[in-house]
Amino acid sequence: MFESKVKLTVILCKNVASNLRTSIYELEHYLKNKSELCNYLLERFYNDGYHGLQERRVLWDISVIAYMINKSWFVGKKISCPNINDDTSYELTTNNHLITKINDIKSDKIIEDMLYSLSNN
Repeated sequence: MFESKVKLTVILCKNVASNLRTSIYELEHYLKNKSELCNYLLERFYNDGYHGLQERRVLWDISVIAYMINKSWFVGKKISCPNINDDTSYELTTNNHLITKINDIKSDKIIEDMLYSLSNN
Protein backbone atom coordinates (compact mmCIF):
# COMPACT_ATOMS: atom_id res chain seq x y z
CA MET A 1 0.00 0.00 0.00
CA PHE A 2 2.69 2.46 0.97
CA GLU A 3 4.48 2.04 -2.34
CA SER A 4 1.31 2.33 -4.43
CA LYS A 5 1.00 6.12 -4.08
CA VAL A 6 -2.78 5.87 -3.60
CA LYS A 7 -4.45 8.42 -1.37
CA LEU A 8 -3.86 6.83 2.02
CA THR A 9 -4.90 7.55 5.59
CA VAL A 10 -3.21 5.60 8.38
CA ILE A 11 -4.94 5.38 11.77
CA LEU A 12 -2.32 4.45 14.33
CA CYS A 13 -3.26 1.59 16.63
CA LYS A 14 -1.19 2.42 19.71
CA ASN A 15 -2.53 5.46 21.57
CA VAL A 16 -5.06 6.27 18.81
CA ALA A 17 -7.44 3.46 17.78
CA SER A 18 -6.65 1.79 21.11
CA ASN A 19 -8.63 4.61 22.76
CA LEU A 20 -11.85 3.10 21.38
CA ARG A 21 -12.32 1.07 24.54
CA THR A 22 -15.70 0.31 26.06
CA SER A 23 -17.15 -2.10 28.58
CA ILE A 24 -19.82 -4.76 28.51
CA TYR A 25 -21.70 -2.69 31.09
CA GLU A 26 -21.85 0.37 28.84
CA LEU A 27 -22.94 -1.73 25.89
CA GLU A 28 -25.60 -3.54 27.92
CA HIS A 29 -26.96 -0.24 29.18
CA TYR A 30 -27.46 1.14 25.67
CA LEU A 31 -27.98 -1.94 23.51
CA LYS A 32 -29.47 -4.82 25.47
CA ASN A 33 -32.74 -6.04 23.91
CA LYS A 34 -32.82 -3.22 21.35
CA SER A 35 -32.64 -5.71 18.49
CA GLU A 36 -31.41 -9.18 17.60
CA LEU A 37 -28.29 -7.58 16.14
CA CYS A 38 -27.58 -5.67 19.37
CA ASN A 39 -27.99 -8.82 21.45
CA TYR A 40 -25.71 -10.74 19.11
CA LEU A 41 -23.03 -8.02 19.30
CA LEU A 42 -23.24 -8.02 23.09
CA GLU A 43 -22.67 -11.76 23.20
CA ARG A 44 -19.75 -11.54 20.77
CA PHE A 45 -18.25 -8.65 22.75
CA TYR A 46 -18.33 -10.51 26.03
CA ASN A 47 -16.97 -13.78 24.69
CA ASP A 48 -15.64 -13.72 21.15
CA GLY A 49 -14.50 -17.36 21.33
CA TYR A 50 -10.88 -16.32 20.91
CA HIS A 51 -9.79 -13.97 23.70
CA GLY A 52 -11.90 -15.47 26.48
CA LEU A 53 -14.29 -13.61 28.71
CA GLN A 54 -13.53 -9.90 28.94
CA GLU A 55 -15.43 -7.02 30.48
CA ARG A 56 -13.57 -4.33 28.50
CA ARG A 57 -12.35 -4.33 24.92
CA VAL A 58 -10.97 -2.07 22.26
CA LEU A 59 -13.31 -1.81 19.27
CA TRP A 60 -10.51 -1.49 16.72
CA ASP A 61 -12.63 -1.93 13.61
CA ILE A 62 -14.94 0.99 14.23
CA SER A 63 -12.08 3.47 13.74
CA VAL A 64 -12.20 3.07 9.96
CA ILE A 65 -15.99 3.24 9.81
CA ALA A 66 -16.00 6.31 12.03
CA TYR A 67 -13.42 8.00 9.79
CA MET A 68 -15.73 7.50 6.82
CA ILE A 69 -18.71 8.87 8.80
CA ASN A 70 -17.12 11.99 10.26
CA LYS A 71 -13.51 13.03 9.64
CA SER A 72 -13.86 15.85 12.18
CA TRP A 73 -13.55 13.22 14.94
CA PHE A 74 -9.94 12.65 13.84
CA VAL A 75 -6.79 14.75 14.15
CA GLY A 76 -4.12 14.07 11.59
CA LYS A 77 -1.45 15.59 9.46
CA LYS A 78 0.15 15.01 6.10
CA ILE A 79 3.53 13.31 6.26
CA SER A 80 5.97 11.88 3.76
CA CYS A 81 5.13 8.21 3.34
CA PRO A 82 7.57 6.10 5.37
CA ASN A 83 9.56 3.25 3.89
CA ILE A 84 8.69 -0.21 5.20
CA ASN A 85 11.73 -2.41 5.75
CA ASP A 86 11.92 -6.17 5.16
CA ASP A 87 11.74 -6.78 8.94
CA THR A 88 8.44 -4.76 9.06
CA SER A 89 10.06 -1.83 10.82
CA TYR A 90 9.80 1.53 9.09
CA GLU A 91 11.92 4.57 8.46
CA LEU A 92 10.67 8.11 8.17
CA THR A 93 11.26 9.96 4.91
CA THR A 94 11.05 13.53 3.69
CA ASN A 95 10.72 13.08 -0.06
CA ASN A 96 8.01 10.43 -0.64
CA HIS A 97 4.40 11.07 -1.62
CA LEU A 98 2.19 12.43 1.17
CA ILE A 99 -0.16 10.33 3.27
CA THR A 100 -2.41 11.32 6.15
CA LYS A 101 -1.37 10.01 9.56
CA ILE A 102 -4.07 10.12 12.26
CA ASN A 103 -2.54 11.04 15.62
CA ASP A 104 -5.63 11.45 17.79
CA ILE A 105 -9.34 10.68 17.81
CA LYS A 106 -12.40 11.86 19.66
CA SER A 107 -13.16 8.42 21.02
CA ASP A 108 -16.14 9.57 23.12
CA LYS A 109 -17.87 10.97 20.02
CA ILE A 110 -17.17 7.80 18.05
CA ILE A 111 -18.48 5.45 20.76
CA GLU A 112 -21.50 7.71 21.32
CA ASP A 113 -22.35 7.67 17.61
CA MET A 114 -21.97 3.89 17.42
CA LEU A 115 -24.26 3.35 20.41
CA TYR A 116 -26.85 5.80 19.09
CA SER A 117 -26.80 4.27 15.61
CA LEU A 118 -27.16 0.71 16.89
CA SER A 119 -29.82 1.44 19.50
CA ASN A 120 -32.03 3.55 17.22
CA ASN A 121 -32.21 1.27 14.18
